[in-house]
Amino acid sequence: MKIGILTFGDGRRRVTEAATKDCLRFQKQLTGFLRAKGHEVIAGNAVVWNHDTVNRQCRRLNNAGVDAVVFNFVVWSYPDLTAQAAIRFDPSISIMMYGVLNPSYPGWVAYFASAGAMTEIARPFSRALGDLNDPAVEQAFEQWFHDGNPDQRHKGITAAKKLHGLRYGRFDGPSMGMYTGHVDESQWMRQFGVHVYHRGQLWLWEMAKKIDGKRVKAGLDWLESVCQAVKYDGKKLTPGLDGTLARQVRLYLAIKDFCREEGIDFCGLTGQLDMTEHECMCIADVAEALLNDNADWEESRKKPLVCATECDSNGALTMQLMHLLSSTPVLFADMRHYFADHDVYDLVNSGQHAPWFSRRSNDYKKNWGEVTLYPALDFYFRAGGASVQFYSQPADLITLGRITRRQGRFQIHLVRASVPDIGRETMESLAHQTTYTWPHIFVRFQCPPEAIGRHYCSNHIHGIFGDHVAALTAACEHLGMETHILG
Repeated sequence: MKIGILTFGDGRRRVTEAATKDCLRFQKQLTGFLRAKGHEVIAGNAVVWNHDTVNRQCRRLNNAGVDAVVFNFVVWSYPDLTAQAAIRFDPSISIMMYGVLNPSYPGWVAYFASAGAMTEIARPFSRALGDLNDPAVEQAFEQWFHDGNPDQRHKGITAAKKLHGLRYGRFDGPSMGMYTGHVDESQWMRQFGVHVYHRGQLWLWEMAKKIDGKRVKAGLDWLESVCQAVKYDGKKLTPGLDGTLARQVRLYLAIKDFCREEGIDFCGLTGQLDMTEHECMCIADVAEALLNDNADWEESRKKPLVCATECDSNGALTMQLMHLLSSTPVLFADMRHYFADHDVYDLVNSGQHAPWFSRRSNDYKKNWGEVTLYPALDFYFRAGGASVQFYSQPADLITLGRITRRQGRFQIHLVRASVPDIGRETMESLAHQTTYTWPHIFVRFQCPPEAIGRHYCSNHIHGIFGDHVAALTAACEHLGMETHILG
């Protein structure tokens, strides 16, 4: 990266002049540290201490095309100078606040005061405090180098901007008392430019009844041909055009058609408890899996239509942002259980995992070939239909996260994880301890499970493969959200 350095001094000329030698000595050390890490450095040629030096030094770094900036605190400086400098850099440029180890001057006092100023003006920044030889300080900079990656930040901001003008289909509302799924339509429009379009599930159900039987038959034939198995039991999961699997196919086609007719870009479907409690209806698992997937019998390669079950609208927003970033299907799962013996979390939800997650292949037959359709569970559902069961294959890295609100203000929690190869036998054993007939992805977080327990605040979690923390951080900063990186 091309990194700029601004070193701040006291707002009194005489004090700054007396301390300039010290300030530039520490700036030289910082320059050497950054260059040793392989970065191009544009260091300030004067200490920032008044409005003129703020303007000139910021202009100099911007003209040089820096990707990121270090605010360097050696002595006491006025926090308003920090704020004035911060607003002169585009939000895509990440800022590191660094307080050097120099007890002879109150540089740390300036660091903390300026951190407060940055927080007051809502300008995100990273932190490092101490000697550059301290492994903790070095690690803080390494993390910043990664999360401040300019290409990833640009990619994230571009994805965030694509939310503007989208239409979200809220098909009824959040089920089972989940506050985290509720949204304020005006807030979404004001903050993201997303219109919330409401329509009840009953409307979709009536549409489903009228779907052409030929399309339904084609769907049944396709599922029976591509799935590893369809476990018809004659009760909950029944075959034929009048069967419960056909109801699920009809529901899927109705939602797909309706979203196209109304220009819906992503959606949330209540499912439970309405449709699942009536024996004449069906569970939404198959419909949700197909909507989130990238293939069906009418389109061997289709664009995933993000759908969040239980009408978890903030989950849908998280998924849509991740989809705009990755162009792939996005995970929707419950934070079901942590198996300490294997150090894996079982992320499972009754129907939300797109079958693409099984093999992540461009050939839908390979993905769906891992799927078994099981009868809906009596314990949870009175309605019939199939649950979509499979396991996700191993992966070195997956970025998981979730948008929630804290006292009405949006925030996101992010955590990196892997999908370790624990073997089919172990997955089968663990799945039987949770809910076997649902889809599973076993992940190992890059943070202690205690950190998840202390900080994570939703029963649902979402994810895309690869390391997208830098991009999602920039996207959420652009959207006015606070970002919490857990690992």
